[in-house]
Amino acid sequence: MQTFKYFEKEGSTYHLKVQKGFFYTMAAIIFAIMVLNLIYASTKGAAVFAVFLAVIGVLSILRSTTEISFDMVDRKIHYKAFFFSAPITYSFDDFDHFLVSKLKSLFITLGVSGILVMQKNRKTKNIFLRQCFFSAKPLQKLNDELYIIMGLPD
Repeated sequence: MQTFKYFEKEGSTYHLKVQKGFFYTMAAIIFAIMVLNLIYASTKGAAVFAVFLAVIGVLSILRSTTEISFDMVDRKIHYKAFFFSAPITYSFDDFDHFLVSKLKSLFITLGVSGILVMQKNRKTKNIFLRQCFFSAKPLQKLNDELYIIMGLPD
């Protein structure tokens, strides 16, 4: 039996492990900036900026409730963006490619995102899988595991 670093197996279904620590840390940092902004700022724009930060922080917490599963028997991908959103089902045949997007500044990789690109009903749909900082190697390993799970050629 093969074990994966980024997926948990439940029967014939593989569930992507969500980066809860990453999203909770980002939310805590955003809320801390919001509180500091409210304490030390003296303009009316500070309150608007604090509301903006609060919305971003709540979205970060909601993002930790994402569910992505790969059903091997039905060859389907079940994706749910937030706990209150409706699940969307894609076929393995809708898969177009895996995208690794890097943000570089002065030859330093600052952020890397892994996205699953799907073509459904002649529309491109992007499924955010994972994000990391400074290196794309974890996303390459995630990509390799996805190719094994989905049975795609190398």
